[in-house]
Amino acid sequence: MLFDGGRKKLPRAHQYFGIKAAQEHIRRREGGIIWHTQGSGKSIVMVLLAKWIIENNPDARVAIITDRDELDKQIERVFNDVGEPIKRTTSGHDLMAQLSEAKPRLLCSLVHKFGKKDVDNFEAFIKEMESRPTHAVGELFLFVDECHRTQSGKLHRTMKAMLPGSVFIGFTGTPLLKKDRQTSLEVFGKYIHTYKFNKAVEDEVVLDLIYEARDIDQKISSTERIDAWFESKTKGLNDFQKSGLKKNGAPCKRCSVPVRVWRSW
Repeated sequence: MLFDGGRKKLPRAHQYFGIKAAQEHIRRREGGIIWHTQGSGKSIVMVLLAKWIIENNPDARVAIITDRDELDKQIERVFNDVGEPIKRTTSGHDLMAQLSEAKPRLLCSLVHKFGKKDVDNFEAFIKEMESRPTHAVGELFLFVDECHRTQSGKLHRTMKAMLPGSVFIGFTGTPLLKKDRQTSLEVFGKYIHTYKFNKAVEDEVVLDLIYEARDIDQKISSTERIDAWFESKTKGLNDFQKSGLKKNGAPCKRCSVPVRVWRSW
């Protein structure tokens, strides 16, 4: 149970069992993927799981890694609202400095802060990082939010090379393509817990996605009137500019003419 901005909250069934499954993995120091569909409350799962880790392991530290600034700010806000102060790193240097100290025990950071500019030979750089890993104090548990977007990139490889021995838990709720699914499993390990979209709809946690395809018939009654309208809107352009505008199908910045209308006939 936690208080989010003064409101008492309990985990839903999928959150509770997801956390329980993750606890077993963490006891064995094994990573994995928590796949909970979008809108089902992954942030609360992160908070409750991080609280359990910190409270039950005096040497543990938890870092939440995201790939967008707005997500980084959201994580900071969520943890602060439930009374769990979290340090949001400001740069790569700040991140390394925080990891080299025993406190804070809760951190959040963008994955980009693990990168390095102007690396010509990435494989050589990775080998160097693996031979001289970052000195991080404590047992690190890294929660990687939206892991399907960063699981196969260079930044993720750099992060794992710099922090060997850390436990990585990936969070996502985005449907994975076959290739992405395989890569995710190779990087993070097997699924810890899943909560699919259809089950979330059945539980009334999220609304169903309803899509109706429609074919709208379109007919141009007078091409002469369109040509006249086009000439009036582009009277400030020369013939070359007008021809290029029609050919490329790009909107005219000066007159805002929807060029693709002409291309349909």
